[in-house]
Amino acid sequence: MSHKIFSYEFFLTASEVDAQCEMPLSRIVTTIIDVATGHANALGIGFERMRQEGLSWVLSRLTVEILEPVAVSRHYRMDTWIENTSRLFSDRNFEMRDTESGSLILRAHSTWMSIDMATRRPGDLTPIWEGKDIVDGTTFGGVKGGKLQPLQQAEVEKTYRFAVSDIDVNRHVTTRRYIDLIVDQWPLEQYENMRISRFEVAFKHEARYDEEATIISAPHEGSPEVADVEIRVASTTCCLSRVGFRQR
Repeated sequence: MSHKIFSYEFFLTASEVDAQCEMPLSRIVTTIIDVATGHANALGIGFERMRQEGLSWVLSRLTVEILEPVAVSRHYRMDTWIENTSRLFSDRNFEMRDTESGSLILRAHSTWMSIDMATRRPGDLTPIWEGKDIVDGTTFGGVKGGKLQPLQQAEVEKTYRFAVSDIDVNRHVTTRRYIDLIVDQWPLEQYENMRISRFEVAFKHEARYDEEATIISAPHEGSPEVADVEIRVASTTCCLSRVGFRQR
């Protein structure tokens, strides 16, 4: 396989699944991040290379389409490739298949940017791409996410104070914690009857240790199967998301 496509195979164990014996959304997203990290390292554009420029990768936007539940005790393969690059952003796509049946289980589209570690402002990626032939160019097979807007009215509101285990190497809140807070807006009964089939998220601002977040959600345009969720710290939006459900 071309170096432009990176593959990761794994077996989903019982210790990694939720009450429905399926891979939790936060585990799906962290696997996507881990596979992207593995490919970036293999291409020479990973953590060490970024650190030389005083930069760090951050996930800006993500769309995940879950076609089939990611079930326990199955073998899976996730492939990733870079669709395009620019001075400020890079788009990266993913597909995950059941390695025994060959069935397409999920696909995802992500947009990445860099942060200047000194200024905490967007960084220039030009030196990272210099001299590298790494773009595969294959477009996302699904529907990319649309523009997400802050919620005007909340139907469900919860609060959470970020703790030590919520903080990553960049000293801001992990993607995993944001995703778990979003999923926790609904009770267990919701997931017994429905499953998440589509997820969009846009990260807007860093949250930090010991800050208190407010998580608000409401049906999207009155839909019983699509909801918008926003996580705020004080009046600042940290992330916006849209969750689509389908009947089991």
